[in-house]
Amino acid sequence: RGWMAIPMKIVYVYVLLQAAAAFALVDGADGVKPRVFPTFKELHKRLYGMDIDENDNSTHVIMSFSNPYGLKPNFNNYPHSNLLPEFFGSILDTVHPDGGPHFIVEVGSLHGHSALQMATVLDHLQIDVPILCIDPFTGDTNMWTNYQTDTAVGKWVNIRDGRMTVFDQFMVNIQFALTRTLSPHHILPLQATSTVGARWLQAAGYTPDIIFLDSAHEEHETFLEISLYFDLLLPGGILFGDDYGWPAVARDVHRFANEHNAAYSADNPVDLKIVRAKEGVTNVLWIMRKAKT
Repeated sequence: RGWMAIPMKIVYVYVLLQAAAAFALVDGADGVKPRVFPTFKELHKRLYGMDIDENDNSTHVIMSFSNPYGLKPNFNNYPHSNLLPEFFGSILDTVHPDGGPHFIVEVGSLHGHSALQMATVLDHLQIDVPILCIDPFTGDTNMWTNYQTDTAVGKWVNIRDGRMTVFDQFMVNIQFALTRTLSPHHILPLQATSTVGARWLQAAGYTPDIIFLDSAHEEHETFLEISLYFDLLLPGGILFGDDYGWPAVARDVHRFANEHNAAYSADNPVDLKIVRAKEGVTNVLWIMRKAKT
């Protein structure tokens, strides 16, 4: 079943299932306890201490972004977003029978290209769930090391007042999309490291059922991120990531799966798949599904 072909009846059933799952029960260390999936407005209030007034853009964190450096929206310079709509649609198909998605987290957003892909698919399917974009927006090792010598990297690096304007470019790109056709009720940024973001989610009690991990790409750091976010994942949920072709990423993906299954294969195994973004392309991604309880 392709994501473009989901009939309206299924969309309606999804709405009913999502409402019933708003206070789903999952197993915790101290028994069964409620987990809350935030709405967009609840998440906005929790993050920024501000209620949204639909008639006042100044109350919306992205619509009210002031763009202090006068950046223009740019969707061409950064070439590394391998998350295709068809692939994300297949992820939605996986969690759909359980009433999902409920809450989506992206770890590593950069200029917002992948977040916009996911939000566009959600709009097409009339699925109204938030996407939390966790990123320090400081640039990675490659960007800081090579932007002055590599013209390809230099195209998507802009330094103002001693810092990269990654967050500003993210906000400008998303703001532009919201002023066109994209729903304003999906994307929200959390400007924090992946570890801070994971611990914030844990403290808030939120349990995402889809997490897209496209962050460090460094050996051992990727393992730490997978460990943190797999622990947060709702039973039956999906943790997936880009750039499996990077040796550091591949090693940490298999290290986590092997170590986790060696310890928990009886009651909480991880199902790991390595797949292409779509037939005929070279982009390879990894997918882990948490066992249902």
